[in-house]
Amino acid sequence: MTDDDDALSEALLRSFGAVNKGLRQWVRTHMGAQPGMTVGRAGLLLGLLEQDQPVSMTALGTARDLTPRAMTVLVHGLEKEGLVRRTQDPGDRRVILLSLTPAGRDVAFQRLLPGGRQAAALFGELSEHDRTELLRLLGEVARQLELHGIQMPLLPAAARNATSSRDG
Repeated sequence: MTDDDDALSEALLRSFGAVNKGLRQWVRTHMGAQPGMTVGRAGLLLGLLEQDQPVSMTALGTARDLTPRAMTVLVHGLEKEGLVRRTQDPGDRRVILLSLTPAGRDVAFQRLLPGGRQAAALFGELSEHDRTELLRLLGEVARQLELHGIQMPLLPAAARNATSSRDG
Protein backbone atom coordinates (compact mmCIF):
# COMPACT_ATOMS: atom_id res chain seq x y z
CA MET A 1 0.00 0.00 0.00
CA THR A 2 1.24 3.48 -0.83
CA ASP A 3 1.04 6.50 1.45
CA ASP A 4 -1.86 7.76 -0.69
CA ASP A 5 -3.67 4.43 -0.21
CA ASP A 6 -3.08 4.61 3.55
CA ALA A 7 -4.37 8.18 3.70
CA LEU A 8 -7.48 7.25 1.71
CA SER A 9 -8.16 4.23 3.92
CA GLU A 10 -7.73 6.33 7.07
CA ALA A 11 -10.09 8.98 5.66
CA LEU A 12 -12.67 6.25 4.96
CA LEU A 13 -12.40 4.95 8.52
CA ARG A 14 -12.84 8.44 10.01
CA SER A 15 -15.72 9.12 7.63
CA PHE A 16 -17.50 5.90 8.66
CA GLY A 17 -17.21 6.95 12.30
CA ALA A 18 -18.55 10.44 11.62
CA VAL A 19 -21.43 9.18 9.49
CA ASN A 20 -22.27 6.53 12.10
CA LYS A 21 -22.48 9.22 14.77
CA GLY A 22 -24.57 11.46 12.53
CA LEU A 23 -26.94 8.62 11.64
CA ARG A 24 -27.44 7.78 15.31
CA GLN A 25 -28.37 11.42 15.95
CA TRP A 26 -30.69 11.41 12.93
CA VAL A 27 -32.41 8.22 14.08
CA ARG A 28 -32.72 9.55 17.63
CA THR A 29 -34.56 12.64 16.36
CA HIS A 30 -36.98 10.53 14.29
CA MET A 31 -37.82 7.73 16.74
CA GLY A 32 -41.13 9.29 17.69
CA ALA A 33 -41.07 7.69 21.10
CA GLN A 34 -41.51 8.96 24.61
CA PRO A 35 -38.77 10.93 26.35
CA GLY A 36 -35.87 8.79 27.47
CA MET A 37 -36.04 6.42 24.49
CA THR A 38 -32.49 5.92 23.27
CA VAL A 39 -31.29 4.20 20.13
CA GLY A 40 -30.16 1.25 22.30
CA ARG A 41 -33.51 0.90 24.04
CA ALA A 42 -35.37 1.25 20.75
CA GLY A 43 -33.08 -1.37 19.20
CA LEU A 44 -33.91 -3.85 21.97
CA LEU A 45 -37.65 -3.28 21.61
CA LEU A 46 -37.47 -3.64 17.83
CA GLY A 47 -35.25 -6.71 18.18
CA LEU A 48 -37.85 -8.33 20.42
CA LEU A 49 -40.62 -7.33 18.02
CA GLU A 50 -38.69 -8.90 15.15
CA GLN A 51 -38.23 -12.17 17.08
CA ASP A 52 -41.94 -12.30 17.96
CA GLN A 53 -41.19 -14.82 20.71
CA PRO A 54 -39.27 -14.81 23.98
CA VAL A 55 -35.55 -14.57 23.35
CA SER A 56 -32.59 -15.18 25.62
CA MET A 57 -31.22 -12.02 27.18
CA THR A 58 -27.69 -13.22 26.37
CA ALA A 59 -28.52 -13.95 22.72
CA LEU A 60 -30.18 -10.56 22.21
CA GLY A 61 -27.29 -8.76 23.94
CA THR A 62 -24.76 -10.58 21.78
CA ALA A 63 -26.71 -9.74 18.61
CA ARG A 64 -26.79 -6.07 19.65
CA ASP A 65 -23.10 -6.09 20.68
CA LEU A 66 -23.94 -5.18 24.28
CA THR A 67 -22.05 -6.27 27.36
CA PRO A 68 -24.05 -8.25 29.95
CA ARG A 69 -23.94 -5.21 32.25
CA ALA A 70 -25.23 -2.81 29.56
CA MET A 71 -27.93 -5.31 28.65
CA THR A 72 -29.01 -5.60 32.29
CA VAL A 73 -29.24 -1.82 32.66
CA LEU A 74 -31.28 -1.44 29.45
CA VAL A 75 -33.62 -4.31 30.31
CA HIS A 76 -34.09 -3.08 33.88
CA GLY A 77 -35.23 0.33 32.64
CA LEU A 78 -37.55 -1.13 30.00
CA GLU A 79 -38.97 -3.59 32.51
CA LYS A 80 -39.54 -0.82 35.05
CA GLU A 81 -41.54 1.08 32.39
CA GLY A 82 -43.60 -2.03 31.67
CA LEU A 83 -42.29 -2.47 28.12
CA VAL A 84 -40.50 -5.82 28.51
CA ARG A 85 -40.88 -8.84 30.76
CA ARG A 86 -38.20 -11.22 32.05
CA THR A 87 -38.98 -14.87 32.64
CA GLN A 88 -36.90 -17.98 33.29
CA ASP A 89 -36.54 -20.47 30.48
CA PRO A 90 -38.50 -23.55 31.60
CA GLY A 91 -35.90 -25.80 29.92
CA ASP A 92 -32.90 -24.14 31.57
CA ARG A 93 -33.68 -22.01 34.60
CA ARG A 94 -30.29 -20.25 34.32
CA VAL A 95 -31.45 -18.62 31.06
CA ILE A 96 -33.46 -15.40 31.25
CA LEU A 97 -35.95 -14.87 28.44
CA LEU A 98 -37.15 -11.46 27.33
CA SER A 99 -40.45 -10.66 25.69
CA LEU A 100 -42.43 -7.55 24.88
CA THR A 101 -45.40 -6.64 27.03
CA PRO A 102 -48.51 -5.36 25.26
CA ALA A 103 -47.35 -1.80 26.11
CA GLY A 104 -43.90 -2.55 24.63
CA ARG A 105 -45.49 -3.95 21.48
CA ASP A 106 -47.61 -0.79 21.17
CA VAL A 107 -44.56 1.48 21.52
CA ALA A 108 -42.67 -0.55 18.92
CA PHE A 109 -45.54 -0.65 16.41
CA GLN A 110 -47.02 2.80 16.88
CA ARG A 111 -43.90 4.89 17.47
CA LEU A 112 -40.64 3.12 16.70
CA LEU A 113 -41.51 1.48 13.37
CA PRO A 114 -42.96 4.70 11.87
CA GLY A 115 -40.00 6.64 13.26
CA GLY A 116 -37.64 4.13 11.64
CA ARG A 117 -39.35 4.65 8.29
CA GLN A 118 -38.98 8.43 8.69
CA ALA A 119 -35.31 8.02 9.56
CA ALA A 120 -34.73 5.68 6.58
CA ALA A 121 -36.26 8.32 4.29
CA LEU A 122 -32.93 10.16 4.54
CA PHE A 123 -31.53 7.62 2.09
CA GLY A 124 -34.43 8.32 -0.27
CA GLU A 125 -32.72 11.63 -0.99
CA LEU A 126 -29.97 9.67 -2.77
CA SER A 127 -30.50 8.41 -6.31
CA GLU A 128 -31.52 4.78 -6.72
CA HIS A 129 -28.13 4.09 -8.30
CA ASP A 130 -26.29 5.64 -5.33
CA ARG A 131 -28.42 3.73 -2.79
CA THR A 132 -27.78 0.46 -4.63
CA GLU A 133 -24.06 1.15 -4.84
CA LEU A 134 -23.84 2.20 -1.18
CA LEU A 135 -25.66 -0.98 -0.16
CA ARG A 136 -23.29 -3.06 -2.27
CA LEU A 137 -20.24 -1.33 -0.80
CA LEU A 138 -21.46 -1.75 2.78
CA GLY A 139 -22.03 -5.43 2.06
CA GLU A 140 -18.49 -5.66 0.72
CA VAL A 141 -17.05 -3.99 3.84
CA ALA A 142 -19.01 -6.47 5.96
CA ARG A 143 -17.65 -9.35 3.88
CA GLN A 144 -14.08 -8.10 4.36
CA LEU A 145 -14.63 -7.86 8.11
CA GLU A 146 -15.89 -11.44 8.17
CA LEU A 147 -12.83 -12.58 6.19
CA HIS A 148 -10.73 -11.04 8.97
CA GLY A 149 -12.58 -12.97 11.67
CA ILE A 150 -15.10 -10.32 12.73
CA GLN A 151 -18.52 -11.78 13.40
CA MET A 152 -21.04 -9.49 11.73
CA PRO A 153 -24.69 -9.09 12.60
CA LEU A 154 -26.95 -10.44 9.89
CA LEU A 155 -27.18 -7.89 7.09
CA PRO A 156 -30.48 -7.20 5.35
CA ALA A 157 -31.02 -9.52 2.39
CA ALA A 158 -30.68 -6.59 -0.03
CA ALA A 159 -27.11 -5.91 1.15
CA ARG A 160 -26.16 -9.60 0.98
CA ASN A 161 -27.68 -9.90 -2.51
CA ALA A 162 -26.03 -6.71 -3.79
CA THR A 163 -22.59 -8.03 -2.82
CA SER A 164 -23.14 -11.59 -4.04
CA SER A 165 -24.60 -10.46 -7.37
CA ARG A 166 -21.41 -8.51 -8.05
CA ASP A 167 -19.28 -11.56 -7.21
CA GLY A 168 -21.35 -13.93 -9.35
